[in-house]
Amino acid sequence: MLLSPAFVFLIQALLLIVGPFALWRAAGVRRVAPMVVVQILFGIVLGPSLLGRVAPEVWGTLFGASALAPLAGLGWLAVVFFAFLTGLHLDVADMRGRGRAVAAVAVSSMAVPTLAGAGTGLWVADVFPAMAGPAATPTLFAAGFGVCLGVTALPVLGAILREMGLTSTQLGALALACAAVNDALLWVALAALLGAATGGGGAVVLTLAGGVAILAVLWGVVRPWLSARIGNQPPVLDDAHLIGICALLLLTAAVSEAVGLHYILGAFLAGTAIPKPLAAAVLTRVESVTTLVLLPFFFTLTGLRVTVTADSPELWAVFLVASAVTIATKLLGSALPARLAGVPPYDAWRLGALMPCKGLMEVVVLTVLLEAGILSGAGFSALVLMAVAVTALTQPMVHLAGRLAQSDTKTPLGRTAGFR
Repeated sequence: MLLSPAFVFLIQALLLIVGPFALWRAAGVRRVAPMVVVQILFGIVLGPSLLGRVAPEVWGTLFGASALAPLAGLGWLAVVFFAFLTGLHLDVADMRGRGRAVAAVAVSSMAVPTLAGAGTGLWVADVFPAMAGPAATPTLFAAGFGVCLGVTALPVLGAILREMGLTSTQLGALALACAAVNDALLWVALAALLGAATGGGGAVVLTLAGGVAILAVLWGVVRPWLSARIGNQPPVLDDAHLIGICALLLLTAAVSEAVGLHYILGAFLAGTAIPKPLAAAVLTRVESVTTLVLLPFFFTLTGLRVTVTADSPELWAVFLVASAVTIATKLLGSALPARLAGVPPYDAWRLGALMPCKGLMEVVVLTVLLEAGILSGAGFSALVLMAVAVTALTQPMVHLAGRLAQSDTKTPLGRTAGFR
């Protein structure tokens, strides 16, 4: 029986949108893992690693090359809106007044794992050369590997903090502020990396100059104009305003892609330029649809690129090494500077346990590096598995860190008066 393209697409949409959410809401799952972990795993299960092996005919019909064409555009749109939402969540005001703690933890939590990851990447490039993509030199691969290990996912971290009841605590505010700086540094590093991949030092300069120009227009023209129009009160976001915001998003993403920065970075920058009262209104209208309806399509395409086999020692070795280095360097690179800045031990170690969280942001970065030829399919698969593992471990690690640190302090949950 020949199935129509419309029928195949609707079955795909049904599986991708409803399946992960239903599984996440099943008994006990949402208590141990954020939904993003379930979405990523669901995409991997529907890929060649499992469904393609168990039921190749079904997989070929639903997720073979010819059936994926309608999903490609939805995947692009999903990641553009996700990057935009990440920018909307970034609030510079959250970083003010937190002094040494934010500065020390934000820089250290990015720099330490990135540098350690780059060193690990050089070793991986030498021992497991198949992990590097066709466009990668050992140095370029090492830099990309380091960036991947340095990521902390701001939106997923926010979701975990909400699920743990820490959003309104000083610990939660510090974690979000540090993750926001981490994300901003990530995009700068990624822009430089993409520039280097496309043509060396001159290309890096031109690419970064294009990024500075886009940022100058967004923050020097667009943001002041929007602020003057809306004032300090939350605006009423009608359909015309929402379409205008979407036009700004898509135009910025297109210009960013044209200058070599990648459309995802442009979408993120567009989100940072939206004034906070307007950002809150946009989030109310767009966030749920993006995360629950659009992003599953992106994860399907991600899962279809992941090939996991039990007889691939190289993949599992890189996965284990990357996971261990990420957890150790993020934990120590966050908790120790926090302690030096005056954060009590109980919260410093919980903060360190929060910062390895990867989630959506890591998958976006990995997709960019795969498309740029810096990662191979095997390297991409190993690091996607790392992202899933460390994100799933975030909540258990926070609970464990809190229990281990309780012997050193009597600080109540979230009461961190020592922040400076």
